[in-house]
Amino acid sequence: MKNAPTTPREMAEEALKALRSSTMTPREHFEFLVQQGIIDRNGRVLVGKLFGANGDQTAQAMAAPGAAESEPQI
Repeated sequence: MKNAPTTPREMAEEALKALRSSTMTPREHFEFLVQQGIIDRNGRVLVGKLFGANGDQTAQAMAAPGAAESEPQI
């Protein structure tokens, strides 16, 4: 069994390896994360969803005032 990465560099290398081996395109992955409620359409992480709180309120509270509601460039 392989040991878990211990340094930031090892973690980054492991994450890049996993991303490169993915069968999803970047757009498909983005849509998947939105559908799962992990991020919103602006790419902001919905922290409340991850920790069991009300994601809508948490996302609104964390949004920058006057932030543009545009689709992220991928």
